[in-house]
Amino acid sequence: MNTIQMYDAQAGSIRVEDIATNDNNRIVLSRIKRNSANDKNIEYLYIQNEHDEHGEECVDYVPEGAYDMGWLGYFVGKNNHLKELCFRGFEPPSGASVAEVLEPFLMRMSRNNSITKLDILNMDLLGGKIFTMLVPFFDNNPALTNLIIHSCSGNEGWHLLALAIGSSKNKSLNKVTLEHNDIPDEALVDIITALSMHPHLEDVDFDGNQLQANGCKALSTLLRCSCTKLQDLYLSNNEINDEGIEVLVPALKNCNHLKSLCIENNLITSKGLQQLASILESPSSNLKSLYTNRNFIDDDALSAFASSLVNNCTLTDLGVNANSITDEGSIKAFSKLLCDTTSINSTFQSNHTLSNLGRLGTSGASLQPFLDLNYRSNNKEVAMIKILQHHNDFDMMPFFEWEFKVLPLMIDWFERASAITMPDESSSEESSNEESSNIGLRKLSNIGPRKLSSIYQYIRGMPLLYVETRLRQELEDTKAAQIHIEEERARLDQQKQSNEERKRSILERLGRNA
Repeated sequence: MNTIQMYDAQAGSIRVEDIATNDNNRIVLSRIKRNSANDKNIEYLYIQNEHDEHGEECVDYVPEGAYDMGWLGYFVGKNNHLKELCFRGFEPPSGASVAEVLEPFLMRMSRNNSITKLDILNMDLLGGKIFTMLVPFFDNNPALTNLIIHSCSGNEGWHLLALAIGSSKNKSLNKVTLEHNDIPDEALVDIITALSMHPHLEDVDFDGNQLQANGCKALSTLLRCSCTKLQDLYLSNNEINDEGIEVLVPALKNCNHLKSLCIENNLITSKGLQQLASILESPSSNLKSLYTNRNFIDDDALSAFASSLVNNCTLTDLGVNANSITDEGSIKAFSKLLCDTTSINSTFQSNHTLSNLGRLGTSGASLQPFLDLNYRSNNKEVAMIKILQHHNDFDMMPFFEWEFKVLPLMIDWFERASAITMPDESSSEESSNEESSNIGLRKLSNIGPRKLSSIYQYIRGMPLLYVETRLRQELEDTKAAQIHIEEERARLDQQKQSNEERKRSILERLGRNA
């Protein structure tokens, strides 16, 4: 009889009072053993050092030894309602090791196929042995989509994690978070290679490790992999330099499913930022968020970077603070990008998408009104508002080339503008972007007078437009007549030449006959 069979034989008769001495532990054991679909509190289980104040709704378990953990693992393995399992770094009971306490649990819980999220926080990884013990669980559980390993320092054993998730029969991972583990670059290469085998992977977080050049190469391969559709990539607090960015950029350019990229607190200089700019210029880019805070970027690079956003209609959030950027540099880079007032057409072609630049010091005060406008979901409305706010006189002459089509279009434009509402800054100065749409709304001012002024300009210009139109038509008619005359002249010349040739031929034949 194997160990599982021994547990099966005793499971019907054993009492939780015989397994655990702590009342909270007994509550958790009872609920997991009961395996009731109506008990929502047991969808989450936290194994940790001490109990939180949950009372009868407690979901945390404090290990007492190998015996109780073996039974807990057995009940978890049989449970099909548990969704999240979290290990929060615990000290084993006196006289026991972490391995002695964990191994019975991990070996018994491997039959579970309902857990969707596994969270390992601040744990002793036993030199990677914990990952080897998890291999049967990875193999048996097709529901696992979210793997989190946080603050588990140590340079050994990470290749065993790569082996566990790469060799697993179930390739179900959707989100992988390896934060603040100080994982070496060579181990990250193995892990990234293993992750490329998971076709549903959408979210990868490597914050706080030692990602360098080789890791960036592996990431480039992952981004190009047809079986992965990464949408969120977090690489903050690593050792990525300009060379690493250069390796990543070609893959990022063609990664049209990536929505968010975070590379804060690395070793990126202005050269690396200029390389990143080419991603935002790519027509295939759908990047919505890019965070480059706390690197080594200067004003000139930021200005060039802002130019790459002129035709970008997807990026909404950009983080560039805590670099070598001045307030003047920020204003210079973004004020013209967000609202170029040199002409109505320039204002219309400004960026109406970027709505968040993080904390930019005193420069934020001058740029914030444009960012708040861009927060609105309708870019056409944003363009209208900027035009009406910064252009009082509408010169209709440039539009006369549209001839008589322009009047109804112009009237419709002003009608739509008159329906736009704006937050009343005097009544909600402290309100957030989300709140401002519901507090102190007001209509745009001076729409009527400007509409009448534009109509007047148009009507005043109509005689000129009519004369120009008539003269233009006469000019076209004259050109057409000239072409007809030239074509007729060419036809007569050709006929004359043909007659001359016929005349010569007849004379030649007459001469021979004589």
